[in-house]
Amino acid sequence: MELRRHEVKFGFLQGLFFAKTASLCEQGLIIDGKLFTYPSIEQTVEVRAGWFTQTLVWGNNKFIFFRFSQSKPLFKLARYNRLVFCRPALLQTYDDLLVDIASFDKEFGLHQRYLRHSDRARLHQGYSGTLAAFKQTVYFNRLGFDVTKLNCRLAKFIKQPEQFTQKYNQWWQDKQLEAYQTLFDSLEAHPLTDLQRQACVIDENNTLVIAGAGTGKTSTMAAKAAYLVKQGLAKPDEILMLAYGKDAMVELKQRVYTIPGLNSVKVSTFHGLGKEIIQSYLDESTQVSVLASDTKKFTQFVDQQLDAIVADSKMADPVADYFGRYLYPQVNELDFQTQGQYRSYLKNNEIRALSGDLVKSFQELTICNYLFTHGIQFEYEAKYAPKEGVLVSEPGKSVYQPDFYIPALDAYLEHFGIDKQGPAPKGSRPDIDKTAYNLSREWKIDTHKRHNTCLLQTFSWQADLGELEKNLEALLCERCEQLGLAQNQVFKPISPEAVFAQVKALGVYRNVSRLMSSFLSLFKASTFSLADLEQIKLTPASTNNAKSDKKSTIYNQVRWKAFLHLFRWVITQYEAHLRSLKTLDFSDMISQGIEMTQKSDFHQRTQGRFRYKYIMVDEFQDISAERAKLVTQLRDSSPGCALFCVGDDWQAIYRFTGSDLKLTTEFDRVFGASRIVTLDKTFRFNDRIEKVASSFIQANPAQLKKTLTTHTLSDNPEVCLLINSKETGLAQAFNSIVEAIASNLAASSDSAASCTDSGSGSEKGTGKGTEKDTSSTSVMVISRFKSSLKDLSVWQKRYSQLQISGFSAHGSKGKQADFVIVLDVNDDKYGFPSKIASDPILEALLPKLDKYAYTEERRLFYVALSRAKQTVFVQAELGKESVFVKELRTFNNDVHCYLSDLAPLYIESLSCPECNAGKLIPTQGRYGLFYACSLGKHYCDTKLDACTSCKSAPMLRNETHHICASAECDHQLQICPECVSGKLIKRTNSKSGKAFLACSLHKMKDENSCQYTSSLAG
Repeated sequence: MELRRHEVKFGFLQGLFFAKTASLCEQGLIIDGKLFTYPSIEQTVEVRAGWFTQTLVWGNNKFIFFRFSQSKPLFKLARYNRLVFCRPALLQTYDDLLVDIASFDKEFGLHQRYLRHSDRARLHQGYSGTLAAFKQTVYFNRLGFDVTKLNCRLAKFIKQPEQFTQKYNQWWQDKQLEAYQTLFDSLEAHPLTDLQRQACVIDENNTLVIAGAGTGKTSTMAAKAAYLVKQGLAKPDEILMLAYGKDAMVELKQRVYTIPGLNSVKVSTFHGLGKEIIQSYLDESTQVSVLASDTKKFTQFVDQQLDAIVADSKMADPVADYFGRYLYPQVNELDFQTQGQYRSYLKNNEIRALSGDLVKSFQELTICNYLFTHGIQFEYEAKYAPKEGVLVSEPGKSVYQPDFYIPALDAYLEHFGIDKQGPAPKGSRPDIDKTAYNLSREWKIDTHKRHNTCLLQTFSWQADLGELEKNLEALLCERCEQLGLAQNQVFKPISPEAVFAQVKALGVYRNVSRLMSSFLSLFKASTFSLADLEQIKLTPASTNNAKSDKKSTIYNQVRWKAFLHLFRWVITQYEAHLRSLKTLDFSDMISQGIEMTQKSDFHQRTQGRFRYKYIMVDEFQDISAERAKLVTQLRDSSPGCALFCVGDDWQAIYRFTGSDLKLTTEFDRVFGASRIVTLDKTFRFNDRIEKVASSFIQANPAQLKKTLTTHTLSDNPEVCLLINSKETGLAQAFNSIVEAIASNLAASSDSAASCTDSGSGSEKGTGKGTEKDTSSTSVMVISRFKSSLKDLSVWQKRYSQLQISGFSAHGSKGKQADFVIVLDVNDDKYGFPSKIASDPILEALLPKLDKYAYTEERRLFYVALSRAKQTVFVQAELGKESVFVKELRTFNNDVHCYLSDLAPLYIESLSCPECNAGKLIPTQGRYGLFYACSLGKHYCDTKLDACTSCKSAPMLRNETHHICASAECDHQLQICPECVSGKLIKRTNSKSGKAFLACSLHKMKDENSCQYTSSLAG
């Protein structure tokens, strides 16, 4: 091929508007005598046609010609000459490309393993220049070069790296699965599932295995290590396995070390690893503080520091301030939908005044604590008795109980939810009847006037302005003046030491100690400094339905500052104690371990002891930010080290220790390019438990979606709800278990006989464990809190033929049993979900939760449900069922529900008429059926008689009558007009036999009881 000359002279119009002449020479294109050299092959040379003109694009230049001018031969030769001109450069590019192809084939041929993201990135970077060369293939072909050599592996890789990698890795996985089939078939009692095997052979830089309950997480960890060693990807001592606690570490060791050749795999806890790193780097022994290993001694140490604070005169005011005013986080009453919900919150979180009284609002708490700390004796909600022994009832309500009675001043105090503008209850909740509220207030004021008793009044608006205590003090001083009492006869302020002593006497101190201990542990495990804490803006207490308001936000921020004042003392003493003994706590092991892995001489000083090719983490869903940092630092310090994590976001239940679920759900964002494998077959429970448990946990859209299959099947629902008392529910559950075992043994005997008769047989997967006898049957009793298990020994003796164990829901994690009984799944403080609000002081250091209601409690309940192999029983009390039980009841045919005998008497739509929050629970008492408020006597002691006519519904009261609540019964009794509390019931004179009406509260030989009687009409 050689360059060709060509010259064109154009007509008048072409020359007038564009070019007159154009020619080709050895150097390029000449237009009107000006040379434009041949463009390089990377530049554009093409002809673009328009309606009347056509444009020759010549590199960075453009030349326009009329369409019908004699330019076509010129264009053709121009492009030909340009290609010939570029031939030497193209030949060099072609030759270089052949060298790169050979180099890539050689390098890739030596790879012989999974192609990781880092491998792909390295190869892509090394051969990125070849992409432009491959784009010149069309020119190579025109010049007669052998382009068949370019249909190669490098071309496929550089043009579509992700697709190439995916296809190659799939080929590699298939090859490995076939080569190691025998290994995967024989490692466990059951051959590994397809997805377990995939998890083993996938060798990405970071791999996350999402494993549901019972899907073989530990088996996968052990099999992965066996595969890596067998395949030659790592020596046993180049593999690090991390577990969270000693028990988990021991179990992991047992599973791994039973596999031949894996005895030198490093299995450790995070803290153990941190300690080893520190000791190896410093080349000296490190002592772990007894405060780290002994929880009881740690709590005692914190208690001692709090005691010491009180003894320090400089800290007297902060101590009195915190313990007298800021023991509890505050929520806004008006952000609850009903007054009853607000009272339930106070009940569940046991808001107790220094006097020992369980109060019904935070403003009442302020009043109680003011009176107590000022040495003013008072009675909280004492029954109003202006005349000795004679009680007064408010119309339509029970006995009148003013908020406070102050004996020294012979005065009653009522705190009203009143706006400053006028006599209307503060707030706008729909459950507040403003008219009724104001009428009630007016009745109370009038009652005190009629009985000539002193009524003092405080209001919500005073609290909103921060002036409640000041106004209360003014009222008390004014009353002292009226009675001629010196103020020091009534006001006798107690010392901070006395306040502290009272807190300890009440047991409330335990809450402070637990709060301080938990905060200290979280602080040490965090990256915060004391200065950082000062900048934190606290959010309100978590109630799952309450929102923030300005007043509660300000209160909680002030409380935060008061707490930090005490915490600075405690943390200073704690760190000094560790330094004095030259010891570390568990958080130090992690944080100092991180610091040392960041040192440039880390591997040199530790003699390469911590160079790993694989780091494997069990129960990854429980990892915290600091532990994750230790893992990534160790990974990044050893080039080529891969991370393999196994966990289940459905079972993430340790947020209170600092675990951050987002490290699992956003794994690739945190740790880099990743592969995620989901194990989908559970060997623990049957399909009926799986359906309920999986649907329950995935109601929260924030949880990762997965579909589990089960090894066993069942024809019947295996989640049973027992709506009854705890004792009755336990009896029902154990009786059902014994019956099921007997039935299975009988079925097993019949099956064996049938097989003997026929000489052959086949097993049918029933999911019932038919080969087990009674003595080997395990039953796990689970509750949200250990306190619910205190009487378990009685059942263990009664059913000694069963292996009965008891665990809290947290303690049950990682365990399993044939049958599970979950207790006290009630709408209560210690129920399930727990109604104890998380303190915003702790929330300040904890990872953020998603917005779904009871999100972590839901995961914890899933853990409880998923412990059972055959059947899980869920017990809750009638009328007190938690939202979890109510949700399970919507599963219809997938759940069995066994109701209490009293269930037909329970009216779910009926709330307690006194508090409007609790439910009226039918109860069989010593003297017959009655209804009580579910909130309990401390917050609502309502008790209602059952209707004597239909004997199936409570008697509700209006201003004139007690009326049966049943729509099918019209029975009613008149209210006693004398005491306005009792009912007028029919009685008979024993002497005359004549019937009359008498108050139900009348008691024989009791002059103080109501004496009202009236004759019967007619």
